[in-house]
Amino acid sequence: MKISTIKEYIISLQHDITKLDSLISFLDSQYELLSQRNLQLKEHNDKMLTMLDSLNISHMQRDDFLVSLGLSSGKEGLMQLRERLPEDIKKLTTKLLQELEIKAKTCKIMNERSGQLLSSQRRLMQRLMGGENKQSYPDMQL
Repeated sequence: MKISTIKEYIISLQHDITKLDSLISFLDSQYELLSQRNLQLKEHNDKMLTMLDSLNISHMQRDDFLVSLGLSSGKEGLMQLRERLPEDIKKLTTKLLQELEIKAKTCKIMNERSGQLLSSQRRLMQRLMGGENKQSYPDMQL
């Protein structure tokens, strides 16, 4: 969907909030699958990557819309757009952007948690097998 109106822009934000809710659920499931070394992890991660691609496409479409209005892309353009909106729409947009930011930060924290688990599992396996530490992930305390 190409974004061409403020209404479509707001709907895009709402859809991404819903997608981030799903991503939070996916990340929680991913952590469980990682901790269990479950073979379904690959299939699960493929679904998660599809969700991430969808979020990235939405983000790029919103950036394209901002540029089409003569604004900067990214956060700066969002702030410029928000300041030009009528007060009621500005409040709604501000609320949606705050919710989007909170959910994105939650996803980042959950992803880091999975990375920490993976790192600790790898260290444990290397200790048990007496192998050289060829760790791809930095040491992280749990």
